[in-house]
Amino acid sequence: MKNGHGTPPVVEHWHRFLARLPQFCCFCHRKTQTGWDICEYCESHLPQISVESGLKSPSTLCLSCGFAWPDTISRQQCSFCVKTLAQIEQIICPYRYDFPIDKLIHRLKYHQHLPTGRLLGSLLANHVQNSLALADYPDCVVPVPLNQTRFRQRGFNQAAEIAQWCAADLGIDALPSAAQRRFDSTSLVGLSRAERGLGIIGVFQASEVLKGARVAIVDDVMTTGATAGEFARELLDTGAVSVQLWVVARTPVTGTEGGS
Repeated sequence: MKNGHGTPPVVEHWHRFLARLPQFCCFCHRKTQTGWDICEYCESHLPQISVESGLKSPSTLCLSCGFAWPDTISRQQCSFCVKTLAQIEQIICPYRYDFPIDKLIHRLKYHQHLPTGRLLGSLLANHVQNSLALADYPDCVVPVPLNQTRFRQRGFNQAAEIAQWCAADLGIDALPSAAQRRFDSTSLVGLSRAERGLGIIGVFQASEVLKGARVAIVDDVMTTGATAGEFARELLDTGAVSVQLWVVARTPVTGTEGGS
């Protein structure tokens, strides 16, 4: 079936079946001993948010604005952004949007390789477990809704695929139908933070089922934070008690990849 008409049902069911089977390392294809689809060696080469040694100079990537500053201390946000993204209680993000994480995300989004969703969800869950005490876990995770045009083209929401595996590993609920888009916004790729913010206003609608809940938003890539910020505002307006953001990768400040 040609691109733009969605994934054929038989192919999609086959991909979902494969996603539940034990896999080999997605990079070197050796059998893994980690319980994930990546071996320990290849996992050690994934691009961390904080780079403390190796070929690159020590630096930390701000999860809100993407600015990289020379620092060996891992901090979530730079001093400016601590004051500007107050509606999100905490941001958890394990990786920079760099090789080979960018290739994994592309494999999931554009090649319908759903086992990659399991890997990314498990890696994200592992980072959440290392970042939060059990008492600080949210009641549920809600993936950023995909606009209907892209959903028809792909046949699935990549954020929902990541969210379901992440939630399963953590033992909490994933609610992919608890929010939707009221309308399809224009593409945000290549836009500035201000332009993204204007283009996303009012696009989300959350269900009353989230009233009184502690919610974690799940997405694949965070670019400017405009999408995540607007989604968090809608969740809080609907009655969510608190909102966290869990995202696989953060782009540098020069990044233009579509995402939150």
